[in-house]
Amino acid sequence: MQKREEQKYVIKVFEAQWDEHHDSSVKPFFEQLKRETSEIEGQNLKYRKRRMGHDALYKYRVFQTAEGLKVNVTEKDSGVGRRKKIAYFACHGRKGALCAINDISRTKLKNMLSNLTSYDGLFFGACDFVDTDTAKYFLHNSPHLKWIAGYGSWIPWLEGTVNDLLFFRLLLSGSFSRPNVNGKWDPILRPEDAARQLYHKYTMADDLRFSLYYRVKNGIGSTLHEWQAQFNEFVSKLPPNI
Repeated sequence: MQKREEQKYVIKVFEAQWDEHHDSSVKPFFEQLKRETSEIEGQNLKYRKRRMGHDALYKYRVFQTAEGLKVNVTEKDSGVGRRKKIAYFACHGRKGALCAINDISRTKLKNMLSNLTSYDGLFFGACDFVDTDTAKYFLHNSPHLKWIAGYGSWIPWLEGTVNDLLFFRLLLSGSFSRPNVNGKWDPILRPEDAARQLYHKYTMADDLRFSLYYRVKNGIGSTLHEWQAQFNEFVSKLPPNI
């Protein structure tokens, strides 16, 4: 059985300029996430033994064109061992494209990634880009990818960024907890487990229509669709007039 101690990650953050009038960036948020996960390993010996190995390596790159993004996405990462690599794209989006100085179509992005074997999953912190059709497009054309996550509609910047960070916090840490207060780990072994927990921990994940699409035996599953089905089943079982 796979254990949490075996899960180590490289998170590569690719960010485009959000606004020519402001200096908004996800970089300080991820720097804080790095500090938070490093602190988990730095607790007393009891907790360090329990939580060892859940740190992540981070790389931050800026892009503005398809050519610049390709250089960053395809660069080789030395010293990462067997860590699973996640690409996180922070930029504006629209249906079928990421927005930068020159928009990058999903076809161009697919062509950058289709021959790479190093990425385990893709996370798009962008509006309107990841719907069911786009998720299938990437997963069907990039057989090495195991999952893709993001939003199929417009999202507010801060709430969306918080959602993304909490996903990574759950994935890396297993739960939201304080030392000596709640030492129990939630059974989060896979990215889809983190996404499922997110709907419980951060209710806006449902409002934002966040979804992680992942491979299942007979196709592609969606954590949002699963969550909605569970909620509808719960409501259907309620007594009338409640």
